[in-house]
Amino acid sequence: MKTLSPTYKPALRWNSLTRFYDQIMALTMREDLFRMLLLDPIRDQKPHYVLDVGCGTGTQALLLHRLFPDASVFGLDGDETVLAIARQKHAHAGWPVTLEQGLSTALPYPDGSMDIVTCSLLLHHLSDTDKKQSIREMWRVLIPGGALALADWGEPANDAMRLLFYGLQLFDGFDTTRANGRGLIPNMLYDGGFRQITQTGQVNTLFGTMALYYAVKPTYINQTTIR
Repeated sequence: MKTLSPTYKPALRWNSLTRFYDQIMALTMREDLFRMLLLDPIRDQKPHYVLDVGCGTGTQALLLHRLFPDASVFGLDGDETVLAIARQKHAHAGWPVTLEQGLSTALPYPDGSMDIVTCSLLLHHLSDTDKKQSIREMWRVLIPGGALALADWGEPANDAMRLLFYGLQLFDGFDTTRANGRGLIPNMLYDGGFRQITQTGQVNTLFGTMALYYAVKPTYINQTTIR
């Protein structure tokens, strides 16, 4: 497998678990619900170019192609093992989604090249520094007025969710999940240049509370937009 970064961590931490990713998502994450809620705010848009960052096994990229059949849809992930699963899934479906290996901290796309960017369950794998850089990169590749739809762990909704999220932190690491659990992702989006930041929903799962966000790259950008 091609390695892009010595610190890269697969979605389920160990490559041996990657083949079970779809089954684990379906059993534990209320996947159909959270993906529907994630896409709801962008459903009526008419994009030409759409990017799913951290596309994993390609489920969301396929949903994006179904939602926007006339758009060019791209999926990017740092893990070649999971991309191999995505390619098999996409070939079987017969849908023309472009899948590429790359890192969210250095997206291989030109400035202002995407109308919509989506990202689900990626940021909690990253250090705070890489979270912020990834958000800046998603902002960079969006057109002015372009939209970001993002799903990741948020502040636990209650004590039960807090306990479940603690278990996830033991698995994924406290350093990378602390900002999520404190509800700081909207602050990072704002500092990364996004505006009209809205939490559009939340889903309680077996691993904690997932928060869904919608944000827009402003059409007018001044020097204080990005921090």
